[in-house]
Amino acid sequence: MKLWSKLLLSALLVCGSAHAEKPTDASLKELLVVTNSQQILKAVEAQVDGLMKNVLEQTTKDRPLNAESQKALDKFRDKVRIIHKEQFGWDKLEPLFIDIYSKSLTQEDVDGIIAFYKSPAGKSYVSKMPAMMQQSMASMQKLMGPMMEKIIQAGKELDEDMGKANKK
Repeated sequence: MKLWSKLLLSALLVCGSAHAEKPTDASLKELLVVTNSQQILKAVEAQVDGLMKNVLEQTTKDRPLNAESQKALDKFRDKVRIIHKEQFGWDKLEPLFIDIYSKSLTQEDVDGIIAFYKSPAGKSYVSKMPAMMQQSMASMQKLMGPMMEKIIQAGKELDEDMGKANKK
């Protein structure tokens, strides 16, 4: 009988832990607030714009642009910025984050994470995050230059190969 009692208790514990309490939308929204998610998103938008500007400069550095071409390039950059804001705006990302977090975290997880972000260490981390992201983006931009040069070269080789293939 003791064996059956232990098995039953074990089964109940497993079933109970499998149905851990889902976090509430309110707690998930609070988590997004204490992590400054919306402000970080705005900082990322600015950094993506800067990265795009650098990529466009890299791709056109070997071709002098006249005023008309520069205007067209600026118009393209503005369109991409608008598209990015439309597709990755807070109104689209907040529900996405809430859905992902609610599927991945329990209420206990969310409560613990919120407690951390409200702590001095958590507040310090959040306040330093924009600077760390900026440093990360600057480092990535340094990597992008050589990568873009290689991609441009590969594109030129593709043009040559396609030209040869079409002559056959």
